[in-house]
Amino acid sequence: MRAQVLGAAALLVLGARAAAAQHPLVTLPLDDPAYAQLDGLVQLGCGAARVSAYRPFMVKDVRASLRGAKAESACKGRVLDALAARFLADSVAADSARTTDAHRVRFGGVASLQGTGLHGGEIEPLWEDIRPTGAGTPAAVGIARARLSFDGGPNIVLVTEAYGETSSRNDPTVRAQQFRSTSGVIDFSEAYAAGKLGPVVLSVGRGREAWVGNDLESTVLSANGPALDRITLTAQWSKFEFKALLASINDVVLSPAVDSFADSLGTNRWHRMVAAHALTWRPSHRVELTVGETALIPRQGGGINLGFANPLMLYQVTQNDRSRETSQQGNVNLTAFGSVRANVDRFSLQGDLLIDDIQIDAQDRRTFPDLLAYNLKATYALGLAIPISIGVQYRRAGSFTYLEKYYTSTWQQYDQPVGSELGPDADLARGFVDVWPLGKLHLSAGVSRWRRGSQRIFQRPPPDRTGHAGDPFPYATGDRPDVQSAWMGDASVQWLDPIVPLTLQIEAARVDNVNNVATPAATYGRVQLVATYRFRYP
Repeated sequence: MRAQVLGAAALLVLGARAAAAQHPLVTLPLDDPAYAQLDGLVQLGCGAARVSAYRPFMVKDVRASLRGAKAESACKGRVLDALAARFLADSVAADSARTTDAHRVRFGGVASLQGTGLHGGEIEPLWEDIRPTGAGTPAAVGIARARLSFDGGPNIVLVTEAYGETSSRNDPTVRAQQFRSTSGVIDFSEAYAAGKLGPVVLSVGRGREAWVGNDLESTVLSANGPALDRITLTAQWSKFEFKALLASINDVVLSPAVDSFADSLGTNRWHRMVAAHALTWRPSHRVELTVGETALIPRQGGGINLGFANPLMLYQVTQNDRSRETSQQGNVNLTAFGSVRANVDRFSLQGDLLIDDIQIDAQDRRTFPDLLAYNLKATYALGLAIPISIGVQYRRAGSFTYLEKYYTSTWQQYDQPVGSELGPDADLARGFVDVWPLGKLHLSAGVSRWRRGSQRIFQRPPPDRTGHAGDPFPYATGDRPDVQSAWMGDASVQWLDPIVPLTLQIEAARVDNVNNVATPAATYGRVQLVATYRFRYP
């Protein structure tokens, strides 16, 4: 009898763990607490905890990196223990439960309440103008998510997630129209099917993508804006990872009144796609090198040139293919990028470079500026009893980077940047410290210097870069004649529990020449508390 009771109890524990575990092909939402913990491990000297250059991470890859981290002495500690308890303890139970139909369908949900206090106006997001408080984030916003997934075995998963938000004001990730006469929205944030065959994973549907960079931010492909309807292909080997993406982004309607071209051309609707592919090489768990390219493809009448959909052909060559229908194909905006990440003793180093355009011919160098964006970051782990890292970071986007002659080819979706949150014509230098008193408790503080010129990602028509080679940076002219600059401070407290995560963030800024107009210095403040309850999520 006692053996039967113990057996039943063991089954209940196994079932509870299986309910908490996830399918290996499920991707972690980009606001999942695990991202902050994994980044913290890398900054503390644990190169083995580096999962991928491409976010979101798949659960199977998080598990693999944590198994590698457990074998490294530099990784041991509270943060790794917290992640291992969540991802590794459940993996065996999940594999056992997957052999029965009882665990094939999984339901989860999230309820989140966000409270925001503003002083002086709204400074977020950074690519926007500084706005009055009434145009900023509402004082209280509620968000609810419902998630349903189907486990088709270890190599197939289907996921769909609907959400409702009480107010979409100042939320750049929203792509749906407001619900009836309210300020809220109802939409799908994720909906995809993923399948694995050998080293290849194919995913089709809606999701957020952020390549290289940090958190949601990237000079190349960021998740600062709405989710993408996309197809991704991932191929992974022991030292190499290949990623390809094809996604639709919003249509752009050009008109003579807004875009400054001849009335005889009339109003034109352009359908737009984004293609990207990249290759990452990891010669060791301490070093990661990535190279790739992207293409923003505008086209009248729909469809896509399949040359850009081919992940094994260089876009730089495809662009010059004579089969392209130039009457219906707009100017394709191509970029190339590279990224280097390394851990050297207690140092963690990162460098990301985006080349939107670069001048090779001497005559062009006298006429056109180079269009570059980059991110440089270095941290040092202090090696104290409480894990602490200090660091510096510098981000810069050139004055005309991401911009093209027509808005159809500008690197934006719904007027939000597809690249860096700084937008064009801005830079930001930050010094910071991160403290991990517990595996789930993260404290952070930093001081920044932010500068911004007159260019904006949502500017129509985009500014003409001809004749601006050698201009000072940041660049200010026209209706915005002065460079905006600011000293900023930030502090945050995060409780990174997978069920009840909490985040308190405080920002303050002293800004000169607000919105690039000569004005006395103004002070802005922002306090935000986000409390969430997650039920079997993700």
